[in-house]
Amino acid sequence: MLAGLLAAGPARADGAFPDGQTILAPRDLPGEILLATNFGVIESSDGGQAWLWSCEQSVNSFGRLYQLGPAPSHRLFAIANSKLIFSDDRACGWQVAGGTLAGTSVQDAFADPGDAGHVLAVTLTFGDGGPSYTVVESRDGGASFGAPIFTADPGDLVTGVEIASGDSSSVHLALSHGSLLAPALAWTADGGGSWQLVDLSAALAFDQVRILAVDRGDPHRVFLRGLGSNGDVLALSDDTAAAATVPLSFPNGQMTAFVQTAAGAILVAGNSAGSPVLFRSDDGGASFAPLAGAPAILSLAERDGILYAATDTTSAPFAQATSEDGGMTWRPGLQFAGIAGIAGCAAAACQSDCQARAAQGQWPAAMCAAAPPSDAAVDPPVSPDAGAPPPPLVDAAAPHDAVAAPAPLDAGGGTPVGVDAGDVQVPRAPAGCSCDVTPGVPGVALALLWLAPALRRRRSR
Repeated sequence: MLAGLLAAGPARADGAFPDGQTILAPRDLPGEILLATNFGVIESSDGGQAWLWSCEQSVNSFGRLYQLGPAPSHRLFAIANSKLIFSDDRACGWQVAGGTLAGTSVQDAFADPGDAGHVLAVTLTFGDGGPSYTVVESRDGGASFGAPIFTADPGDLVTGVEIASGDSSSVHLALSHGSLLAPALAWTADGGGSWQLVDLSAALAFDQVRILAVDRGDPHRVFLRGLGSNGDVLALSDDTAAAATVPLSFPNGQMTAFVQTAAGAILVAGNSAGSPVLFRSDDGGASFAPLAGAPAILSLAERDGILYAATDTTSAPFAQATSEDGGMTWRPGLQFAGIAGIAGCAAAACQSDCQARAAQGQWPAAMCAAAPPSDAAVDPPVSPDAGAPPPPLVDAAAPHDAVAAPAPLDAGGGTPVGVDAGDVQVPRAPAGCSCDVTPGVPGVALALLWLAPALRRRRSR
C-alpha cells in the first residue's frame, strides 16, 4: 500500500510531502505565529490573517527542533545537518553555532526562556571508546559554546536537555543509563556544578525517554515521553522523591504534541491504533480526559488562553488551527495554498524553490511573484471579511470525520514517522524516503539507538 501511495503523484522539490513540524506563538510578541515545516518557515505577524514563507536553504535543510529564544533578540534556533543553527531575521538567513560544537553532532538544544544569552546543547562525538555525549553551554546567545557542564558515563545516551522556566540554574537531562540503558534523569540545581541521577526503570521499564517540559511552577517536576514497545506513554517525574508515575498512554501509537498552558491546563496529542487523539488535564497531570474529534496535531503552543496547533496535512486540508475553548473545538487556519507570498528578505533565495512547488500544485504560481504585504496591511491586525462566513469549527464533541475530507497537495504522501511532543523532536521521515531518520548519527550509534533490545526509538519539533 505504501509503495502505491509513493508512486501515485509527483515528487516535491525536496522529495517530501509538504507538512508542518512545530508551531511557535511567543507570548511577548502578540499576533506573531511561526510554523516550522519540512520546506521552511511560515510566519504571520497579524494573528494568522496573512502568512509569508522563508524557504528551506542549505544551512537549514532538513531542519528540526525549531524554537525561539526570549527577548530582546527572539533568536530562532534549529538543528540541521547535525549542527545547531540560528537566525536573527526569522529564517531568512542562518548562522552555524561554533566553539566546542565544531566537529560534533548536535543531538538536542534548549534556549533558556529566562536568559537570552544562555543556551545548552547536547553533543555526540566518536572516539576509540565509542560514542560520547556531553552537554555544553553558551553565554552569547548560542553563537559559540564552551566547556561541558555534563559528560555522560561511557555507553550512556543523552536524549534531551531542558532548563526550568523560572530558574536558569535548574537543568534536567534525559538519559539511557548503564549496561541495560535504563531510562533515567540527571538534574542539577546549581547550573552543572553537581548532578543527581534518578532511575526511572521502575515506572518505565526499558523505555527510552524524552523531556517534554519542566513544570512551570515546580522546577523539580518533569513531564516525560516514554517510547515503549507497545506505544508511547506520558510520565511525570519528581526528582526530589526519585519517583515517576504514568498517567497517560498511547496504545500502539505515538505522542506528538504537549503543552502546559499559562493557566495550568495540560494538553497532550498523538495517535493511537492509527487514529488521532487529544487529552486534557486540569489537575496538573494526575489524570486526563479525552477530547474527541480533534484534528491530527503535530505540535501545540498557547498564548493568552488561545491554543495553536500545527496539524498534519496528510489527514486534513489545513496546516494550522486554533482553539479558544481549551481544545473542545478547533478553527482551521492556514492552508499552504493560501500563503500570501515569499518573505521579502528571502525573495531571491526562495524563487526557484517556489516555482518548482507551484508547478507541482502546492500553491498558485502567482504566490511566487506576490509582493509581501506592507506593514500597513498587517499592522494593526485585520479582521476577516465581514461578508464572508468564518471557517467551520472542528467540534471536539463530534466524530473526527466531521472534519472536512482531506485534500492533500499530491498523492505521494505517506504516513509520517511522527514529531516528538513538545520541544524534543526526532526528525520526521520525508514521504518517499525509507531511509533512517536519525540525524547525523553514524552507523555504530544507529546500532545502539535502534537495534539494542533495551531501546526502541521512533521519530522527532
